[in-house]
Amino acid sequence: MIVRMAGPDAFRLLGLLSPGLVAAPSVAARATLRFDGVHCPAWAYTFVGPNSYTGDDLAELHLPGNPLLARTLVEHLIAAGARSAEAGEFTGRAFLNGRMDLAEAEGVAMTIAATHAGELRAARQLVAGELSRRLVPPLEWLTEALSLIESNLDFSEDDIAFIDAGEVRRRVDRAAAVLDDLTRNAAQFERLAGEPTFVLVGLPNAGKSTLLNALAGGERAVVSPVAGTTRDALSAEVALRRGLIRVIDVAGIERAGTNEIDQQMQAQAGRAVEAADFVIEVRELGSTGRAWLAKEPDLLLRSKLDLAPGDARVGANEIAISAITNVGMDVLRQRMDDLAFGATSEAGTLALTTRHRMAVAAAHEALLAVAAILDDAPEMMAEQLRRAVDALGQVLGRVTPDDVLGRVFATFCVGK
Repeated sequence: MIVRMAGPDAFRLLGLLSPGLVAAPSVAARATLRFDGVHCPAWAYTFVGPNSYTGDDLAELHLPGNPLLARTLVEHLIAAGARSAEAGEFTGRAFLNGRMDLAEAEGVAMTIAATHAGELRAARQLVAGELSRRLVPPLEWLTEALSLIESNLDFSEDDIAFIDAGEVRRRVDRAAAVLDDLTRNAAQFERLAGEPTFVLVGLPNAGKSTLLNALAGGERAVVSPVAGTTRDALSAEVALRRGLIRVIDVAGIERAGTNEIDQQMQAQAGRAVEAADFVIEVRELGSTGRAWLAKEPDLLLRSKLDLAPGDARVGANEIAISAITNVGMDVLRQRMDDLAFGATSEAGTLALTTRHRMAVAAAHEALLAVAAILDDAPEMMAEQLRRAVDALGQVLGRVTPDDVLGRVFATFCVGK
């Protein structure tokens, strides 16, 4: 168990727990902590500000793995003058003390919440400052252009020009190209966050429920040769090579139900298709019929290979499987893994949160507006450049309203 303390009184409190222990920069020491009649062996790690995670004096106490010890120690520290940290407060202090920018701080929260390799890679890039590295150059180009335009306005009566409209447009074009490339090639982090969802669709009795059971490794759905056995959406968590996904089996989709219940099931299946990250259409091998879908499937499966003749053939973009004999299931799992987590495990695509995308989009919109402004209207150029600079500054936390900071750090767990 780990108890972390940060702030001007961190080392004073440490001295109360272990008299004689001297705090030094980046030192680990064996100590015996004394609190509430307990003598507890521990490792004490001390980091002297500003060269610590938070930028403050910081001490970490590593205790034997007993939650009661940690809880008793925390209560003792609070009685001695400490207080409980709020969610995300340690990383929030690191941001406020200039130890990291806001995008890097968000990467810390995403690292903690990562559930598969794709999320972890995306979070690691944010923590490493990859988004900052890409945004700082255009931000500096635009900031300098804005300051020079404002200097032109200040000295307009002296007929002094610090920058001309052509140079402003060149800088704007360079910045817009960077932002366009960033948004076009970056993944959506919210798409990565949580379990990617796959929905199995097809005509009644196409083999979807048998497939769900095979993927889940157990009897999750009732299987019957009678068409229409699945009346409600069933789901199961499935472990793939690089992470967990959720697979949903819906009622067989036909263009129209025969009664009110069928129509409700069809509507529910349609909503599941719309909400899913990926759609897998299941067709019985040799069948020419297909389900009516509101959007094209991401993958087409030919089921019941075990019942097919020996010369059964499938299309170039189809996978033939037997959920009964397990033939083709390894290929299917790999294809689903590629869809959910990327075609290659080492892909270096940067992922952006919705907040990032909205800010970058606002900056890009402002830069496009500059192109429509005449050269003899520097005040209007300056206004749009200021919009772009403010939007990019919000991504990195340079000009970020308090409500944005509150939303970012509210997602952290206590202790980070």
